[in-house]
Amino acid sequence: MDCVSPILDVVIRLWDCSGKRISYVHHLEENVASLSNAMNELKNISQDVKRRVDFAVEQDFQCTNQVKGWLESVEAMEEGVNQILQKGNEEIQNKCLGSCPKNYWSSYALGKGVAKKLDAVRKLVGKGQFETVAHKLQHNFVGEMPVEKTLGLDLTLLEVWRCIRSENVGIIGLYGMGGVGKTTLLKRINNEFFGTRNDFDVVIWVVASKEASISKIQDAIQDRLQIPDDEWKSNRVEERSITIYRTLRGKKFVLLLDDVWKQFDLLKVGVPIPDIHNGSKVIFTTRSKEVCGQMEADKCIRVECLEQEKALDLFLEKVGEEALSSHPTIPHLAKAVAEECKGLPLALITVGRSMASRKKLEDWERAIELLRSYPSNFSGIVDCVYHLLEFSYDSLPNATTQSCFLYCSLFPKGSSIRKTRLIDLWIGEGFLDEFDDIHDARKQGEEVIWSLKLVCLLESGESEEFVKMHDVIRDMALWLACERGQKKNKYLVKESVRPAGANKFVKWKEAERISLWGQDIRNLDGVMLCPKVVTLLVTGTFMGTFPSELFESMHALAVLDFSGNESLTSLPKGIGNLRNLQYLNLSGTALRALPVEIKNLKKLKCLLLNDTYSLIDIPREVMSSLPSLQVFSRLQSPSHMNSCPQYDERALLEELEFLGLIEDICITIFNSLSVQKLLNSSKLHWCIRNLTIVWCFTSFNISTSSLSRLEYMETLEIWNANPLRIDVEQKTMQGSLPNRHIPSTSRITGLEQMRNLRVLVVVQCEMLEMNWLIYAQRLQTLQVIDCLSIREVLSDGSGEEIRHENRNAFSCLTTIHLQGLPRLKNISLQALALPLLKEIEVLNCPSLEKLPFDSNTSAKESLTEIRGQRDWWDKLLWDDEIVRNVFSSRFVSLDGISMWDQDSPPTLSLPLIVSRLPSLPPT
Repeated sequence: MDCVSPILDVVIRLWDCSGKRISYVHHLEENVASLSNAMNELKNISQDVKRRVDFAVEQDFQCTNQVKGWLESVEAMEEGVNQILQKGNEEIQNKCLGSCPKNYWSSYALGKGVAKKLDAVRKLVGKGQFETVAHKLQHNFVGEMPVEKTLGLDLTLLEVWRCIRSENVGIIGLYGMGGVGKTTLLKRINNEFFGTRNDFDVVIWVVASKEASISKIQDAIQDRLQIPDDEWKSNRVEERSITIYRTLRGKKFVLLLDDVWKQFDLLKVGVPIPDIHNGSKVIFTTRSKEVCGQMEADKCIRVECLEQEKALDLFLEKVGEEALSSHPTIPHLAKAVAEECKGLPLALITVGRSMASRKKLEDWERAIELLRSYPSNFSGIVDCVYHLLEFSYDSLPNATTQSCFLYCSLFPKGSSIRKTRLIDLWIGEGFLDEFDDIHDARKQGEEVIWSLKLVCLLESGESEEFVKMHDVIRDMALWLACERGQKKNKYLVKESVRPAGANKFVKWKEAERISLWGQDIRNLDGVMLCPKVVTLLVTGTFMGTFPSELFESMHALAVLDFSGNESLTSLPKGIGNLRNLQYLNLSGTALRALPVEIKNLKKLKCLLLNDTYSLIDIPREVMSSLPSLQVFSRLQSPSHMNSCPQYDERALLEELEFLGLIEDICITIFNSLSVQKLLNSSKLHWCIRNLTIVWCFTSFNISTSSLSRLEYMETLEIWNANPLRIDVEQKTMQGSLPNRHIPSTSRITGLEQMRNLRVLVVVQCEMLEMNWLIYAQRLQTLQVIDCLSIREVLSDGSGEEIRHENRNAFSCLTTIHLQGLPRLKNISLQALALPLLKEIEVLNCPSLEKLPFDSNTSAKESLTEIRGQRDWWDKLLWDDEIVRNVFSSRFVSLDGISMWDQDSPPTLSLPLIVSRLPSLPPT
């Protein structure tokens, strides 16, 4: 028995071993099927895990090492299983299991391998149940940027931060002139996120720049988002945008774009559009307000130059204490130097750093002189300031706009320039000659001014009628006009002329444009030959006359402006020798007679004689001898006149009518025959742009159809018409049908509308109402002054159509000035929308108890000021307290302002509209 047990054990083991081998062979087909099913289950689980990982990565998460290793194991297992399944399926198809030892042992080995793979696959299936597949990436959501200490940006930064917190603001545009500190502000915004608790996932900084393409912007975003290079292999913008979009779609991001020069599509880059749902923000800087609109910014914020106190602080900081303390007078001079930079941070920093090593008094005095007279010679100004600002000039759309911009440098530093004056000069220079119609040329001039304001190369002046140029921008423009400083005498701008010296006018030999301004200029005796001069502006001086040799030496002269020289009483006969002259402005002079030699100026296109109150002699046939004349202006302000002119007005109109090219007339008329001549001339209908009718008769009666025929009339002034009556007359295909009521919208046709009337001034006229204004659909400024009988501006009329038309009247009105109207009870009985109204002034109108405002008035959004006397304001009636409270915050008291004597012309607290005086010098 003792021998049997070991033998039996061996036999059992041999049987078990052979049984397993038989099982591997016998169950091969079944195990192959099980392995295939288990592998399919594993692949399904693997795909689910991959989807979870991909989604997590889009949310800025990273796959865990455990999951990453499991997925790699699945991938390796799949390759091995596919090989063994292929062999198993081939073995099963042979159908010769056990037929020979060789096949038997092969089937055994294959069956054993299948069983082991099946066990391994089932283990991987068991390990594939993950609660977490990824973890949050551990990197800074914002990178801190180096930025110098900033001054004067806190209020703007606060405004931007309010927008960031607002759900309704997704895209913010920061615009302003070059060097004003936009990039510095954007860096401050970036750094405000650094170390601050908030719910943004990532802050992305991208320098767009002038040369940047969409692909370069995409590269910068890819780098910040750490998108793997293997997902960035394609060079196609479309595929990259998909990758960026997929990455940002689930994030709350801030995209900071610095120095955007032109519009581009955020979606084309791959950036999701910020909205109230994703809470993301896009903030960009640009020099152009137009780009803000093109980028669909929800909020546009202008970055302004520094105020004087902050500008001085910045300048002193850059100069440093060592230089400032080197002489007791230097701090006072430093203030003067800083003022020359006019608050532009880039200029303050550049000049301040340059002066940091200057410790001598004469160095600082020389610096002031250079900055005032020859700023381009100052160290660092060209390289650090002008070259940066020059990008804005280079980006202007065409050569015409560039020429118009450079022309503004001919005006003195800090001066306000009337827009109409600029356009007149541009027309005289030939900059707008591409237009056959003078009215189209004027519209283009307006477009040029608008485009220059959009890119911050021009700014608004003292009112909407004026523009001005920042001093540093002007200096840069003058440098550009002089061929980047290579021809320094090409443009000469002087506010004084030294009284003596043989070399007094040497520089004039090379000059092409000369501009002389101010009361320090009293004579030009000794002027030398100036063969190249095409433009001569001599404005606001004490010149009583001009030397005859001045005209003899300037044969190329095309533009001559003598406006604002109040002491100028005569012109030399030599003015007739200026055969190439195209523009002549004699406005605001004391000339008594127009030289008959002017008839020799056959190329003259513009002749301006505004406010020439002493001019009593305009010789016959002078005007009719100017075949090229397109623009004529002689507007007189009645409040400054003592008597009517003595020349024949009607004859002047007849001569103007005779001219074949005349297209633009601005004129003041003083007698009824002249008015009739004007209204009866189909030629003059198309030429009148500004018209003033004064003291010409005891009554003034005209129809709206007559006024509507003055197709291009922009400004109408009527003075001392007693009574004034303008009849509403409807013109139809059958003829003229009088209608005393305000016409409905359906009855106002293009023929009846005064479609271009923008400004209306009525002074010292007797009338009860002004219902005819319903025809002036585009009226922007309304002034009614010292009209003692007027009771309403718009009467109520009758019928629903009329009430509806009244409600929408004055939809373009921006300014209302009512003064000295003792019987005026209503502007309108019903409330008006007034969607564009900015300011209203009421003086000496004690019976006006209610303004045309209610809770639905659009003016509550646009109105900035209501000016008037306190006792009048306190007695006003309102629909409810809410409306009163809305408008009370806009009220400005004018108590203490002196009123005029009823026997003398009115003196207005708001200056009488001066857009009709396009040629007067800036004030």
